[in-house]
Formats: sequence, structure tokens, C-alpha cells
Amino acid sequence: MSCEGSGNPTKNLIPVFDPPTTSSGKDVEVLAGPGILVDNLSDTETWRHKVTRVDIIALTATLALIAKAAGVSKSSPILKGTIVDEVNLTWEYNKAVTVQTLTNNGGLSVPTLDEDTVAFTLATQEITTNVSFTLEGNDGEGHSGSIASDTKSITFGNYMWLGHGVSKLGSSVASLEAFIESLGTSTIKTSRSHTYFATGGTNEKHFIAYPKAWGLATFTKGIFSGGYVRLKNVAGLLVSDIGVGTEIDIEFTNSAGHTEAYYVFESLYDNQTDAVTPFIIS
Repeated sequence: MSCEGSGNPTKNLIPVFDPPTTSSGKDVEVLAGPGILVDNLSDTETWRHKVTRVDIIALTATLALIAKAAGVSKSSPILKGTIVDEVNLTWEYNKAVTVQTLTNNGGLSVPTLDEDTVAFTLATQEITTNVSFTLEGNDGEGHSGSIASDTKSITFGNYMWLGHGVSKLGSSVASLEAFIESLGTSTIKTSRSHTYFATGGTNEKHFIAYPKAWGLATFTKGIFSGGYVRLKNVAGLLVSDIGVGTEIDIEFTNSAGHTEAYYVFESLYDNQTDAVTPFIIS
């Protein structure tokens, strides 16, 4: 065997196989590998193989998910209490696959897919908690880019409320939920992290309310921290200091019927309107 182009360092070395000089010689095999294509052009007089470099195209997978509740499409995060009763999953690859799977981490039905399937609808189970769906395909070529996957998730969250009004210190807890739900801004979130501009004029405090499960907040504005007090439920009244009493959770029920404990914060001062420097909750 010799190599063509060996006298020119700028050329790729292409193996050329010399036929054996006697009939008792061993068979010559030229095997293709990843990124190498071998064409056998041999005839009765010459053993000839053409070796060609082939660019390896890595497999890519793209999964799309639409979650529905009673026929209405929902975007994540979905309000807690909502029942997702249909999930439409569609996908595509950049080339054909020989094997593919669609799994989830929520204990839901797992379909059996053939290599040509590009869609699946889950409509036999109710989903009320976070779940992820993962598509994985294999092009069967056996190289490092032969397997690709993509994951899409359904997540549930609850309302964070922001707005201004008169101080609630000393007020009854019974009227707090209606007041909070009347505030100007609400957004469905999964954590307390948030950036906002405070509002409120003379004798108006600014309020923030979010699920207790997200933990206690730190408020920062520019280089300053603080500026809010947490309202606490003691014997049905809203106070800033528990004293000798016992704090009871403040619970809100959202529009989807889900009830959970909330933290409610009131600004220490009125006239918080500022469209220049935002507050950051962390």
C-alpha cells in the first residue's frame, strides 16, 4: 500500500492499495468509518477503492408543546388550580431517525413511536403539577452526533400582586384578599424575583403580595435596601409586630380555586411613585 500525494505536504494523503503479486495473498478490505465513504471500483485487473471524506451532520431535534385546559391553550406558567387535560406534542429532526422516544417525568403515559411518527396527543390524564416531556432520536449512524434530544415543560405558578392604597396596618384580615386582588398589577410567576416601579401618592402605601412558598423577600432600590414591612395576621388583625401573639397564615384563593398562604408587604412610606429607579425583589 502507498499514499498518493505524499510528496506534496499540502495534499491530503489518499491510500492506494496495490494488488497482491500472487494469488495466495490475503484479501484486502477497505472499511468506511465515521466521515469516510469508500467506493469499491475494482475490476478484474485492478483493485481500486475511492476514499472520500463526508462531512458528518449532527442530528438535531425540535419539540413543540401546547397545553390545553377545556380546549383553551395555556401558556406557562399556568395558574395553579387549572387542570390541563390535553397536551399536543409535535416535533421534527433535520434528518431521518431510526429510533425515537418521548418520555416524561410526571408518571404520564409513554407512547411507543416508530421512526416516522412526528406528533402525539396526551388526552387521557389530568395534569395539575409541573411536568417535562423529553424527545430523543437516534439516526443510527453511530457517531457522536447521532443522538439528539429536546425538552419542553408545563409549569404552574400563582399570582404576584402589586399596587397602592391606604395603609392596612390595624385592619381586619378578612378584607385583605379583596383589597389585594383590586390592586393594579398581577402576574403569574413561579418565584419572588421581580423588578418594578413603585406607585402611590399622598397617604397611599405600595403593596406586594406573593405566595409564602417563595420565601421572604429582600427589597433593594439603587444602593438602598428595605422600605417595606410584612403584614402579619395576629388574631385576625394585620400588624407589623407579632408581640406576644401567634402569627396565622394569610391565605388567598385564586381564580382557579387554588388556596395557599401569602406574604403581604406594605411600604414604610407613602408617595412611592418613581418611574426612574426601580425596586428589585430578591
